[in-house]
Amino acid sequence: MRAAPAPSPGRVTFLADHIDFGIAALHIHHEGEDELLYPKLIERVPEQAPMTEQVDREHQTIRTALDAASAACATWRQRPSAETGEALAATLDQLNTVVQPHLDDEEQKIVPLAAVTLTQQEWDALGKHGVAQIPRNKRPIAFGMILEPLDEADRAFMKNTLPGPVRLLYPLLIDRPWRKYAATLRTGT
Repeated sequence: MRAAPAPSPGRVTFLADHIDFGIAALHIHHEGEDELLYPKLIERVPEQAPMTEQVDREHQTIRTALDAASAACATWRQRPSAETGEALAATLDQLNTVVQPHLDDEEQKIVPLAAVTLTQQEWDALGKHGVAQIPRNKRPIAFGMILEPLDEADRAFMKNTLPGPVRLLYPLLIDRPWRKYAATLRTGT
């Protein structure tokens, strides 16, 4: 987005679609937590409710940043220029500024609490909620985006959660579409 001159119309569309997909994925993630995770933690571990509620309140700050990024993305999509690209990049920088500490809080505070509070069925329901909201043709991309930053052990764990037939066909069903998408994302090819 900070490229000068503005990218080609096809590239703008691809990048804007990617940004919109990432924004939608974060909304889905937070909706699942708001519906299926935080209420259970507050109810079952009331002594941890202030901490849980504080992490949950961070969602409002993130929602505001997501809405700003979405609006800036729509503007850049309609009128790609150095100015609209910079405005979009600035909103994405701001989003990252508020999301990163929240994700750290979730990993350090909420995940350990959930691990000893939720049943496996309840934890699985959170994942199923997220997957159900993602369009079928975008699921390989979403899974690739999740796996890419993980180390080998975590990546193997995540792959193991896939149904057997999908695991068997992982190179074809997930890895190939993700690699093609990632190459287009990074280099435009």
